[in-house]
Amino acid sequence: MTDETGTGQCPLSREEPRVAHSRTLRFWLDPANIAVRLGQAGPVARTKAGPAVAFQVNDPSLLRKVGGGEDTFQFWTADPSLRDFTGNGFPGAEGQAHRDRRALMKPALAAPRLTALGRSVRDSADGLLAGLPADRPVDIPYEMSRLVAGLVIESVLNSDISPDTLAELARARSVLSAGVFWKYALAPWPWVPVPRRRAFRRALATLNEAAREVYARHRPDADGSDVVSLLKRASDDRPDVALHDLRALLFAGIEATSSTLAWACYELGRHPGHQAAVRAEADAVLATDAPADAIRPGLMPRSAGFVREVTRLHGIPFLVRRARHATYVGDQPVPAGALVTLPLGALRRDPARYARPEEFDPLRWSPEARPPLSPAALLPYGLGPRYCPGAAASDILVPVALASLVRSRTLRTASTGRTVRVSLDLTPMPKGLTMVAAPREPHPPAPGRPRHEQAAPARRH
Repeated sequence: MTDETGTGQCPLSREEPRVAHSRTLRFWLDPANIAVRLGQAGPVARTKAGPAVAFQVNDPSLLRKVGGGEDTFQFWTADPSLRDFTGNGFPGAEGQAHRDRRALMKPALAAPRLTALGRSVRDSADGLLAGLPADRPVDIPYEMSRLVAGLVIESVLNSDISPDTLAELARARSVLSAGVFWKYALAPWPWVPVPRRRAFRRALATLNEAAREVYARHRPDADGSDVVSLLKRASDDRPDVALHDLRALLFAGIEATSSTLAWACYELGRHPGHQAAVRAEADAVLATDAPADAIRPGLMPRSAGFVREVTRLHGIPFLVRRARHATYVGDQPVPAGALVTLPLGALRRDPARYARPEEFDPLRWSPEARPPLSPAALLPYGLGPRYCPGAAASDILVPVALASLVRSRTLRTASTGRTVRVSLDLTPMPKGLTMVAAPREPHPPAPGRPRHEQAAPARRH
């Protein structure tokens, strides 16, 4: 996750963009390298990169103990250095206060309530993808941030924002993500200036404006049990209280999901055969008049498997905790305030669990694959009391968004021999990835219409 060129590059052909990792931070941020190093180091390894000392946990049982031990290990968003970002929202709260806010939102984001989310994502994606340029190469990280922001706002939060604010929010994502990363990483050394401090404040103002528009334009469900309605009622109609949680949901929903879809675009360009398979599945599932719950990942194994494989190879490489007091992780003493990192990227490349771990193979997640793999082993949404509250919504949104994208556009890399750098953000983003998103010919059948008819893309109102 850096914009420096290092030596850790994927073995791709000359026609494919290469991926570069940081030489300075390679131990932390290149999962292929860390998998080998940690395998040699034992269950806990003490590492140092610049001024930062951290303890890397390589034992799955210890990893879960640290990830779930909130009394001993502090979650990163609760750090005082991020107070201007988290505000009074649930990410910055701890203990019972944090659990109460999560419990409040849980019914609205639980799987039983999301039966129509797939259809809503499909319909919203059609309108959002209509704005994707077709006459020039596009900046994939920006366009996926714009797509995901629109989908989260329209389909999950039951609202909308102006096109200008949506575009500004998509541009602000990377600044916010990198700013939060640096503010936390440099918290033990407050005299070190955080890069791009002014740009971060402007991006945070954009996020605040987007949250205010979502709050003001919110369309409650008939039963009043959607997530924004619940936040409003629990806050006694005090917008400032609800807005902190709404801002957190908005940023979290955009951050990780846009990274996943950006890396999915990268892999679609590398693997046209898989792109064709996902498209065939999308044509069969998305262009139907079937009941709302017919558009779900369980009926889209190729799309869901593609997303899981993208997460395995390109998902967030580690989780971070900070020791509240001096403690032990296994037999390793850890001083108070020390960083403890949980290298998920290395575990996802464990050759004992995954055959050919460096190969991109979405078919390893096929229902027919033997031995079967458990998606839970990827830990895509964290673990312990900080498990992502929107996990069930994301499990539907991401595969359907991917299928909608492939169903309407053909993706290919815009140039040959280009190095794609991994940005130094909260979640890894393919920095510098430009692609051609050509309209599909012939046009795909529109949802709800016979295949010989065509209609303009539908948007959710």
